[in-house]
Parts: sequence; structure tokens; C-alpha cells
Amino acid sequence: MKRTNLKNLALGGLIGPLIFVLATLVNASLRSDYNHVSQFISELGATDTSHAMLMNISGFLPFGLLMIGFGISLFSLLPKGISFRIGSFLIVIFGLGVTLAGLFSCDAGCPEAGSIENTIHNQVSAVAFFSVILGTGVLSISFRNHSAWRSFWLYNLLTFVASTGFLAAMINSIEASTHNGLWQRLLLLTLFVWFGIIGIRIYRMN
Repeated sequence: MKRTNLKNLALGGLIGPLIFVLATLVNASLRSDYNHVSQFISELGATDTSHAMLMNISGFLPFGLLMIGFGISLFSLLPKGISFRIGSFLIVIFGLGVTLAGLFSCDAGCPEAGSIENTIHNQVSAVAFFSVILGTGVLSISFRNHSAWRSFWLYNLLTFVASTGFLAAMINSIEASTHNGLWQRLLLLTLFVWFGIIGIRIYRMN
């Protein structure tokens, strides 16, 4: 693939999150009973709920595909060291996980146990979150050891620490089901900002 096309794919790190946020806000506005603080975003695309297909088509699928492209651009345009490759590949896995989460919806309420589709959704979502967080951590080490990216290593490390904390808080809140959505959104916001900053940096590379 041409370098110009790979650089364009890097903009998926900015465009993908914007599309997903917009889709989330629009689809949530169509459901008067939806609560951003207590409910997961996946509940907007849950099986047999109103406008579920719209959320999956307008939110999860385009976001996931754009993140795959973003990860491919990182893999191709970042330095060729093994840690850069591993970190970039973990971002690709995140994109694949989001795409699959849009194809396999959770049951209404996104319970821990349920249908086969619900189980697949939960498992790929877990893999996606762990992969992307680990990816930011691996890349922070990579950036620290490379002069062209050293200025980003501390920010990457802070992103890794913050996102790990928000993921832990989200997991701990699942049983109470009172702040699931809040912790998930803080986690995603942390990652979305990172996607955008790194995507723009890749796009502007010579």
C-alpha cells in the first residue's frame, strides 16, 4: 500500500472516535429510557431493543473498521522494532474486536451470561479493551527508546495508567450497575484522545 494511503488510514484514529461518539449520542437520544451514566454503550445495539441495528451499523462497524485501518497505519509507518509491531498489532486487534462486537450484539441489558451471541460479544469486547490498553503501554516503552517519538512516551504511559484505572473501575461497577456507563465513557475518552493525537502525528510525518 502506498505511503500516502497509509497516512490517510492514520486519520481513522481521529475520524473513528468522532463517528462513534456521534452515533452514540444520536441513538441514545432515540431511547428515552437510556442512561449514559449507568448503561454500557453496547446496550444501544442490544438484541431486540429499539434502533439496535442503527447503532451497530452507524457506530460499531464503521468505528471498528477505521480502527483496523489506524492500527495498520501504525504497523506500517512506525519504526520497525518488535515492540512497535506488537503495540500496533494490539491496536488492530482492538479494531477487530469492536467490529465483531457490532456483528454479535449482547442481550438486552448486556448481562454477563446469556445467549451465544451475548457471550461472543462480551468476550470480544473484553479482548478488545485489554488489547488496546496493553498496546498503549507497549508503545510507551517503544516511544521512550526512539528519538523521533520520545516526546510522546510519557503521555502514552499516562494513557496506559489512566485507562487501566478506568477499566478496573468499570469491572468493579458491573455488579452494582450504577456507574457502568460513566467508567466506560471515561475509559473510551482517554483512548479516543490518544487515537486522535497519534493519528494526526502519523498523518503529518514526512
